[in-house]
Amino acid sequence: MKLKNILVPVDFSNCSNNALLFAIQLVQQSESKLWLLNCYTVQIPSADITIDLQPTLAKEYHRNAENSFVLLRDKMPSLGNVAHEELIKISFIRDGILQTAKEVEADLIVMGTKGADNRLDTFFGSNTYGTIKKSKTPVLVIPEIAKFQPIKKVLFAADFKHIEDVHGLDIIKAILSLFGAKVEILHVGHGWSELSMHQSREAAAIVEYFNHEEHDYHFIKDEVDVYDAIENHLKTHENELLVLIARKHQFPGSLFKKKVTRRSALHTDLPLLTIPDLR
Repeated sequence: MKLKNILVPVDFSNCSNNALLFAIQLVQQSESKLWLLNCYTVQIPSADITIDLQPTLAKEYHRNAENSFVLLRDKMPSLGNVAHEELIKISFIRDGILQTAKEVEADLIVMGTKGADNRLDTFFGSNTYGTIKKSKTPVLVIPEIAKFQPIKKVLFAADFKHIEDVHGLDIIKAILSLFGAKVEILHVGHGWSELSMHQSREAAAIVEYFNHEEHDYHFIKDEVDVYDAIENHLKTHENELLVLIARKHQFPGSLFKKKVTRRSALHTDLPLLTIPDLR
């Protein structure tokens, strides 16, 4: 797989600007095209104001977005060094992202997140969370405090379940290729001998899939919560990217099942790549 199109939703905040910086680095490495998307909705401020004002307000929103893009180009000179296109749409943010991803045939969506702590509502925010849950395109989530660094080691947390087509993992290979990185596959269980027949088949398929990449396998045999295992691994292995599969009925709810606020498995400065459920 070769990255050809990368979509970045922008609202011109520090958070989305930081995600854009990451995306520019990826585009420079891959020589792909960058699509910048700004979505807005037209709010009629009062029921007493005629609906005829909507086109006028839409033009004002659009003009403001165009001006913001001009300021963004001035603020981020590196944007001028990559192929990119700016899109402005009247749409709810999540709907606009998903629709545009289809239209431009995006291989990857890059989004920012506040990353304040590990609670669902504050780590992702509703738009990022909704995009992850609905997107058929991989989503790279960049915490606001993250600083770009070349990716040397990728941690892929694999449960060996419901990966019917391993080519859904092609985005991992694409990133490994861009940076000459190594992938570490982490599974929490009881070792190869304890896998079910179905898990054994899927594990074997993943072994074969990454056979020509630099890789390591890590089995955690202790009775430990999977996300505690991820956290412990990240503390000792200095990975630059975490990869999780966004299971339709589990992710990211299970990741945030502990309702306490703590810097947890995601490490709030660590980029997270979510891959759509591969069933």
